[in-house]
Amino acid sequence: MASLLLAPPLLGACASAHSRVELGDGTVVHTLRRTYNNVHVVVRGESAFLVDAGLESDAPALARELRRLAIDPARLRGIIVTHGHADHAGGAGWFQREYGTQVIVGAADVGMLERGRNDHLCPTDATGRRQLQRHQSAQFSPVRADVAVAQRRPLDALVGIPGTLVPMPGHTAGSLVVDLGDAVLVGDAFRGGILGHRARTHFYMCDLAANRASIRELLEDVAPQAQRFFTGHFGPVDRTSVEQLAASDPR
Repeated sequence: MASLLLAPPLLGACASAHSRVELGDGTVVHTLRRTYNNVHVVVRGESAFLVDAGLESDAPALARELRRLAIDPARLRGIIVTHGHADHAGGAGWFQREYGTQVIVGAADVGMLERGRNDHLCPTDATGRRQLQRHQSAQFSPVRADVAVAQRRPLDALVGIPGTLVPMPGHTAGSLVVDLGDAVLVGDAFRGGILGHRARTHFYMCDLAANRASIRELLEDVAPQAQRFFTGHFGPVDRTSVEQLAASDPR
């Protein structure tokens, strides 16, 4: 069972909060909350990698926060971009240019990173509809993918930490999840609650029925033992909450 330790907010150019979760095998997941999205830092021994890199404008401050955690951004083993939207992929190019960090992305999202703009967004609620224009028009400097993932890949060979990288299309065609055994980092397959820690449908999803099917696949096939799910926004959430979301009516 993972243990959760909350640290005080990190000081930076904009508001940020930090949480630390230690998994049973000694792997540590740091979550850095910047602006409105999460960047996860997975650490085990001397190896560390990012899951998502946030907005391009936040990247220099993110590098400073890594140093405050005694993680040298120049020694990151890679950045796994769970999908190609600006709030997850935008900062990856900055790390790639600054430190030569390898960028790992789902094969079907390579084009989105190269264009530096979001694909078509489908709002699922009033919040998504209110923010649609801003998010649909978001842009970032084009990012070159060093590794394009089209099928399940062992994580160790890519970033030096045990686990599995799994394509899970839905939020975007090239969405990825990172299975660490005890925990899964799911990007925007679903989100956490703005208040509380319940799994919720993401603000943008074009095929809700397919999304529910993907969540069931995640629970039953990809990560049947996982108890904690790290989301791209808010969270983390527990397995029971994800099971409830998977069983809910997507309409």
